[in-house]
Amino acid sequence: MNAKTIGGPTLRLFLIATVTTILLVLTNNQTEDAIAEQKEQSDIASRQEVLPEADGFDEETVTVDGTDYTYYKATNDAGYVFSASNKGYGGQVVCMVGIDSNGEITGVKLTEQSETAGLGAKWAGTDDYGVSQRAQFNGAIIDGDTYTVTKDGGTIQAVSGATITSRAVCADVTDCVAQYRAVTQ
Repeated sequence: MNAKTIGGPTLRLFLIATVTTILLVLTNNQTEDAIAEQKEQSDIASRQEVLPEADGFDEETVTVDGTDYTYYKATNDAGYVFSASNKGYGGQVVCMVGIDSNGEITGVKLTEQSETAGLGAKWAGTDDYGVSQRAQFNGAIIDGDTYTVTKDGGTIQAVSGATITSRAVCADVTDCVAQYRAVTQ
């Protein structure tokens, strides 16, 4: 092997990688604002979904156990929307929870998850099953403020085969209730 047989292909590969990197950077710069806007619109729609009585939201911050959390207060005093994140089976499970001014959970929505399709991802489903799973949390906040699956002695039915994800969703709702308590007490 000589420098010619190694140098030529190496130089071509370097040039291809450089051009590809430059194109990726340019594409990212062009789409970054559009992606951020789309995420913001999705978050607004999710807040409205979990607290349908709200006519708009003001962003605020609350500290729970030394950690700052961003939450949203309805501009018409209909309630609040909180978010929390806990580790599921496939990664972080992020939930948004609406709590009305009477202290009742009005909706739960998974806004980010990377759980197994057909198992843990059922929690995020828009079908009747996913909606009914999340609806288990709707209503008055439970005494003790801790939601757990029936397997752990709680009242929330886990998705069959997805106990880890179900526990993450319960932990998210529990964390949101803790934020609600910090805001209202």
